[in-house]
Amino acid sequence: MQEEKRLKLFALDTATEIGGVALLEGSVLRGEARIRVDKTHASQLWKTIYDLLAQTGWTLADIDGWAVTIGPGSFTGLRIGLATIKGLALATRKPVIGISTLDVLAGTFPYSPHLICPTIDARKKEVFCAFYRSNSQGKVEQVGEPRNIKPGILAEEINEPVLLVGSGARLYADLFREKLGDLALIPEAHLHLLSPYAVGLMAFERFQLGVKPSLEEIRPLYIRPSDAELGIKGLKPSLTP
Repeated sequence: MQEEKRLKLFALDTATEIGGVALLEGSVLRGEARIRVDKTHASQLWKTIYDLLAQTGWTLADIDGWAVTIGPGSFTGLRIGLATIKGLALATRKPVIGISTLDVLAGTFPYSPHLICPTIDARKKEVFCAFYRSNSQGKVEQVGEPRNIKPGILAEEINEPVLLVGSGARLYADLFREKLGDLALIPEAHLHLLSPYAVGLMAFERFQLGVKPSLEEIRPLYIRPSDAELGIKGLKPSLTP
């Protein structure tokens, strides 16, 4: 890859209802846009992309590398984001890095002395989550596998102060506080949002290390099967929204 000052990155997040795009030159943010959608990101995505490119004076041909959130999150949102980035990567023949949404949320809290638990609303009264800890160098590392779980059951597993962050933490904040008391550390609203810029920074670090996966390796991290997949397997999908 090129030197940091010349490397131009495009980062896209469509994993949750608030999606966004960021343009980075090395580790420097050149522009970022976020938008909340009522249904899917498809209706607003390309307008957002072209508006941001116009504001920075870049074109898609200028991009040296692509980054995209791979989940967990909205199944439809993930498919839209991955299809968009893979199409752009094929057209430009530039590499792609996939970034976990849970990694992005946990990475908001480097040097945290507490257990970190990013949670994303998974519908069906569940959350997608994983546990993380920050080491002495401020690097946030995952401990245990990501999963989907009832928030009440998740709370029963926790016996120490924990930073709960993400759309799941906000949605079930009262439940977590009721079950965990002072152990539940829930930050201010803006810290629960996925940052496209943070997605780009994580991708930049991996590009610098020489990570260059094939497009086939960039796959969605769904964690649980969709209702459509359950139907194919002959299982009855939940009717809970």
